[in-house]
Amino acid sequence: MMKKCPNCQTEVEEEALVCPQCGYQWETNAEKVEQVVSEEVVSEEKTQSVQQAANEEVSNPENEDKAQTTVAPQTPEESEEETNNQSSENSKKVLDFEKLDDFEALKPHINQAKNYFEELKATILHPTIGEIKYKTLGIINFIVIGLLFSLTFSRLLGVMLKGIYGAMNQFTNMFGFGQSSYGSSSISAFPMFWLFLLAIFLTQIILVLVYWIFEIIMQKEGASFKNALDQIFEPLSVLVVVGIVAFVFALLGSVFLKLALILCVLYLLILRYSFDGNIWLIANPKGFNRFYITMIPVALYSVVSYFVFKIVLGVLIENSNILGIIENMLRF
Repeated sequence: MMKKCPNCQTEVEEEALVCPQCGYQWETNAEKVEQVVSEEVVSEEKTQSVQQAANEEVSNPENEDKAQTTVAPQTPEESEEETNNQSSENSKKVLDFEKLDDFEALKPHINQAKNYFEELKATILHPTIGEIKYKTLGIINFIVIGLLFSLTFSRLLGVMLKGIYGAMNQFTNMFGFGQSSYGSSSISAFPMFWLFLLAIFLTQIILVLVYWIFEIIMQKEGASFKNALDQIFEPLSVLVVVGIVAFVFALLGSVFLKLALILCVLYLLILRYSFDGNIWLIANPKGFNRFYITMIPVALYSVVSYFVFKIVLGVLIENSNILGIIENMLRF
């Protein structure tokens, strides 16, 4: 009789205990019996140890007390308190998650604000004309500058009207003309703000439009309204600081009003300086005479600005009734 080795499939004699090819050893009956007996002994020892541990737990009164205390039912007050604690913990977790979500939602805006102030600082310290370095700085400056000086002009008008109405009241009371109809208290803190806002933004847009058209005439590469706006307003970061200071001076009143008015005039001069500088530095591939070709957009912007100023001044005089006050003073 022959048998096969389970390891290498070599045929060997039935009585062989070792494979001559790979050295595999067959177990004898005595080894199998010894292995079975050892397994039974180990299982019996495990069973005895488990039973002994159970008997010790039952016989120990401390364990019984612990078992009773753990199994003891909770009172309604305890269960309610536990429920409240769990609900408060859950609510705290929800609030923490909401705070994290709000912070994550605000994080991009915070980063954008930081980037803007860094760009603002860089262009205040080192402004450049005719060169674009940042994507959104020009647009933000355009909006912030227009808003700040609209508020400043409106505040200056309010202070001026209150002064005129106050002087008119004193004049009528001094000469005994009865109760004056000019009440300075009815004037708002920022009269005709929307008119100033419209006028300033319209003037700034006209400035950009004229420069953009001039770029197209001069055949500048990449000419667009966005690029024209950036080239004019990116180097004007200093006007953001000037606008903040002018607005604060206008709010303080008294002797600071003259300083606020001076800063408003400075705003108009610096705005025009940036426009003229960009006009002068633009490329001239066709070889036009630089003096006369730059005179065209400068003159065009001056004429348009004059008409805008005339319209705004007419609306201010009509709505503030200044002419009526002057006529009444002359009549007296």
